[in-house]
Amino acid sequence: MIQSVQFRNFKAYRSLDLDLEPFTVLVGPNASGKTTLLDGLRMLTRLAPRPSLFAKEVIPESFRSFGVSQPTEIAFYGRFGRSLGEVFVSGAGGPIKSSPPIARLDEESEQELRRANDNLRLFLQTAMLLRFEARKLADASYSEEQVPTVASDGAGLASTIAFLKLSHEDLFEEIESALKQVVPSVRKIRVERASVEQSNVRTIALDDQTTHVSEKRTLWGNRLVLDMQGAKGVPADSVGEGTLMALGLLTVLLGPKRPKLLLLDDIELALHPVAQGKLIGVLRAIQKNEPELQIVATSHSPFILNYLKPEEIRMTFLAENGFARCEKLTAHPEFEKWKGLMSPGEFWSTVGESWVGKVPASAPHE
Repeated sequence: MIQSVQFRNFKAYRSLDLDLEPFTVLVGPNASGKTTLLDGLRMLTRLAPRPSLFAKEVIPESFRSFGVSQPTEIAFYGRFGRSLGEVFVSGAGGPIKSSPPIARLDEESEQELRRANDNLRLFLQTAMLLRFEARKLADASYSEEQVPTVASDGAGLASTIAFLKLSHEDLFEEIESALKQVVPSVRKIRVERASVEQSNVRTIALDDQTTHVSEKRTLWGNRLVLDMQGAKGVPADSVGEGTLMALGLLTVLLGPKRPKLLLLDDIELALHPVAQGKLIGVLRAIQKNEPELQIVATSHSPFILNYLKPEEIRMTFLAENGFARCEKLTAHPEFEKWKGLMSPGEFWSTVGESWVGKVPASAPHE
């Protein structure tokens, strides 16, 4: 998994060295750089999937920090085996390489380093960024894919659940059981047939002229229905937003195509504070069974922090000059003094984030 990331001239982050844990949560005010970090971590998956093509792909110019002439650069570091792998990407005008030059090593060490670089690259390509929309999660859906999957906005949840119930009942039952732990009022997840309207554009060529015709057709897909405590057959669009979002997340993590790097916006998922704690417990149990799974999430909830270790929390802060900073909660000058008296959520609520702009930046990993 990723141990650290370097950002140079990436949007509001002019220079940042960010250490990551297996479970890391970013907290801070709105527009302070949390989502920017998720976008940066996902950047490699938007570039070429094969090392031989990396030289043709660069970070889009739109990600360069405002007012700077130097190129954007991102370096990912992760330990696989005995070596620390690195994958490096840059913006226009910068150096282009898929990994650092390999120093003169013996043949065994060189092969180990190349394997570490390749493994890190493959790990990054499994990344999935989730920004769920309740309406997309609730919609009936149809899929022609052999193995349906949930999209980053939640679309396709119904067809994915239908596929699992039909072809992977063990995974379906695991998802249902996990959802009941987070939302105990859920009794059963059911799937029903439902019509789905699909829009297509058909191209008609006649006498060297091309015409595009919009077509709509009705397909038979699936919709989700949940049995809840005291109410059976509740359509997905009438179920609470937090329940739907928790179901979408668990389907992604426990389904047949599991990401190794999960990037999640707003990990509280519109859940009640008690349910937030149960969700963290379920996620930790999933990580225990899937030790390669790394989760990086954003949050605005102090309740979430109470279920985390202090070293798993990162604070973001936007200075008056428009530069963003990100520091470990444990870097607060008085953390050692107060850690035994306050929970992480209480400590964050008390000290806020402005202190980040007053402490020296963490040492770079050059």
